[in-house]
Amino acid sequence: MHEDPALGDVTIWGDPAPRVFLCVHGAGGSRRDAEGFALRAAQAGWQTVACDLPEGLLPWDCVPYLRDLAARMRRRWPVLGLRATSIGAWLSLIALGNERLELALLQSPALDMLGLIEQMLHQAGVTRAELARRGEIPTNAGALSWRYLTYAEANRVTVWGTPTAVLIGERDELLPNQSVESFCRRFGAELTVIEGGGHWLHAPRELAAVARWETEALAIARRV
Repeated sequence: MHEDPALGDVTIWGDPAPRVFLCVHGAGGSRRDAEGFALRAAQAGWQTVACDLPEGLLPWDCVPYLRDLAARMRRRWPVLGLRATSIGAWLSLIALGNERLELALLQSPALDMLGLIEQMLHQAGVTRAELARRGEIPTNAGALSWRYLTYAEANRVTVWGTPTAVLIGERDELLPNQSVESFCRRFGAELTVIEGGGHWLHAPRELAAVARWETEALAIARRV
């Protein structure tokens, strides 16, 4: 594990290799979360670069950051992969939709951010017109932002040509199953469901299932 000033404030795992994963955390996470995956990736011949997303996870900050980081990584590694979680997956899909990637592993990915925001609007009893007028409205589930809604509306995921594996919990309380299934059908992604799992996969058996999923995906990528 080491750092590289040329890539900015990131952590790099693994021995020198021609292939590297960009690891992007979800809400409440950090680059430290990448360690388990990075060790498994190293065994399959990949290095891993893990970053801390800009504070606040605002897409107009995070998307340019991820694009710039991927461009810097491309100068050093000929083959790039993506390992992303939750909102980090959504931000990565927007940022890297036109990138040539070898493989993407998406855990509990927020694939329909606009749908999630509209769901929050409905639950809070707030109309689009009211949100547009006020700009931002606090709710028990978090702040609703008109700027965020319009960004999500203008940046739907319409392009994704990377071989992708998706992992979700059967009882994910944030992600509608239909949005995940629709993404997988549209872009030919392979879907794995952890029985009884929620959005945050943290129980020992869930972590073991995540590790198996990662190992199996890496093994397939290694043979390609």
